[in-house]
Amino acid sequence: MKRFKDGKFQVLVATDVAARGLDISDIELVIQIEPPKDTETYIHRSGRTARAGKTGTCITFYTKKTYELVQKIEDMAGIKFKRIGVPQAEDVIKASSRDILKNLKDVNEDVLHLFADTAKCLIDQNDGDAEKAL
Repeated sequence: MKRFKDGKFQVLVATDVAARGLDISDIELVIQIEPPKDTETYIHRSGRTARAGKTGTCITFYTKKTYELVQKIEDMAGIKFKRIGVPQAEDVIKASSRDILKNLKDVNEDVLHLFADTAKCLIDQNDGDAEKAL
């Protein structure tokens, strides 16, 4: 828990019981594997992203069986969820490529030379087409 608060871990997985006792600021994303049975619990869980005037995102997975719980939460809390479908393969690939680009930008310049031979070899294997090699 301390490592998460200190920013050494970027992800924290918690049960509902554990989540109730956590007091952590700067939570940007909460993912609920299924909607809770009552609105108060939903507000409590998702509210972790909205402390001290901050905003965040709460994703709640649901099925046809639990759809009524989602509707009940909307009605009782006076909110409207944005519903999106299951990500398609193309969506996942595009998101992954954005993450790769970010990770590449974070590589320390002092170690870039260690990748030069591999990069050149990859480009050569693709007839000099750097885009194809990437």
